[in-house]
Amino acid sequence: MGDRISKANMLLLILVCLAQFLEVMNSSTVTVALPAIQSSLHMNTNNLQWIVTSYVLTFACFLLIGGRASDLIGRKRVLTLGLAIFAAASLAGGFAMNPVWLIASRAIQGIGAALSIPAAMSLISTSIPEGAQRNKAFAIFGALGSGGFAAGSIVGGLLTDSLGWRSLFFLNVPLGIAIIIGLVFVKERPMEQKNKQSIDLPGAIAVLLGIFILVYGLSMPDLDGSWSTTKIVTLIVGALILVGFVFIEKYAKNPLMPLRLFRIGSLVSSNIIGFLMYSFMTAFIYFSTLYFHALGYSSLITGLAFLPLGLSSVLATQITPYFMRIFGAKMLLIVSQLVNALGLFWLSTMSMDSVYAAFILPVFILLGLSTAAGFTAIIVGSVRDVRLEEHGVAGGIVNTFLQLGGSLGLSILATVASSVTASATDASSNEAMLSGFQTALVVGGCFALFALLLALLSLRKKKAALLQA
Repeated sequence: MGDRISKANMLLLILVCLAQFLEVMNSSTVTVALPAIQSSLHMNTNNLQWIVTSYVLTFACFLLIGGRASDLIGRKRVLTLGLAIFAAASLAGGFAMNPVWLIASRAIQGIGAALSIPAAMSLISTSIPEGAQRNKAFAIFGALGSGGFAAGSIVGGLLTDSLGWRSLFFLNVPLGIAIIIGLVFVKERPMEQKNKQSIDLPGAIAVLLGIFILVYGLSMPDLDGSWSTTKIVTLIVGALILVGFVFIEKYAKNPLMPLRLFRIGSLVSSNIIGFLMYSFMTAFIYFSTLYFHALGYSSLITGLAFLPLGLSSVLATQITPYFMRIFGAKMLLIVSQLVNALGLFWLSTMSMDSVYAAFILPVFILLGLSTAAGFTAIIVGSVRDVRLEEHGVAGGIVNTFLQLGGSLGLSILATVASSVTASATDASSNEAMLSGFQTALVVGGCFALFALLLALLSLRKKKAALLQA
């Protein structure tokens, strides 16, 4: 069959890609609408980040459960359930009357997405043959995700300026229902009986509590730029619970996250690099939105400003499989992280007088190309050496690392930015805010350099293994 995907698998691929498109588009539309939401619900800047963090946090917390559940009770079933939860939470978010209501709705949206994405990924990896077909399928999957970001930036701006930010949440409901109806006509690969086991409940509770407490601790406001005793204790408790989670998984009969998977070098390196990449990219998009708002951009103009980032990501997902065949996934990771680091360091020199077309646009295009190529290489690498019946949990693990990186990264870099801004003479000025953004982007660039170092080490290890063989 070569690299052509069968008609039956194409229908499945279209629907899971639409699910990915919907959930990424939602994140993009909400990000563009942050200033409008802040004004409507009278939120301060410190609490505003929780509209993003609450979604990413529950997404990270429930991904392992979603991945394991898809392997145990059926990928299509879990995908359908996730979409239903996502649509219901979107409906609730559209009626939000205060910040707590909206943040809670976003958190439930994250749960729905956490069930959907690993199930969607494992449907691709278990239904489509390994090699050129699967690489092409994951490239399409990534393209629809990038397309969702690009579309969301425009749709978010248009709807926010014309119908208000609530329409962004209402839009998800009919789209989610349409995908659910389409899934009725999809046949998934039969599951093996040996996989029908119970979910590791103690492990699920430990990972939920550990990640939530850790991210909540990082998001707690600082006092005069220093960490309070309460914040430090909270972080220690979260870290200890996650250590306990590892011990639970070591001795669990049916572990939520089988530790033996971490003996697979390609999975480990992909997860760590993905964690670092999402840590600075989530924060970069958040800071860019606030920066454009400070420049006086409307929601629509902000969406248009982000459009080149999304469109270049779509392009990258289409050409990445070609370059992956020639250079390999690890070489793509090296190049992508180098571009990410240079791009963030360049943006850290921005000012209130920076010209978008000359200063920001070229970097947005390069970052769109590099992050999409890096994401595709990370996803392919994370499941390459994993047994077929464990692709769901492997997808859950890699997405957990990605979203945990996004949640922790936003919390850490937002703390850095707010600390620098608070220490300025006039903390309410645009210059003070900009100084905070600049410092946070420098720290994000250092994260990218660390990811680059890890990619170089993994490539060196692979070459050493080939020489020994």
